[in-house]
Amino acid sequence: MTASKRVLVTGTLGLAISLAACSNSVMLTSARMCSATGGTYTANVCSQGTGKQVTAVQMCLGHGGVYDSVLDMCQIPSSSK
Repeated sequence: MTASKRVLVTGTLGLAISLAACSNSVMLTSARMCSATGGTYTANVCSQGTGKQVTAVQMCLGHGGVYDSVLDMCQIPSSSK
């Protein structure tokens, strides 16, 4: 991942978490989490340009969240900020 992509990912996730500062958690779609890293999301898998593939569950757990397979969303508790 290039330095500019890292800045974009950090800023995007930081903004999402900051906006949820007054709540107990933030909910992010798996597709949004994937696109924030410059990846393409298909069938619960985020494919990076480098050939790396990460499942929705792995992305969510990597951010300290809990994955909801029905909604295909990640709930990141405020305590993981």
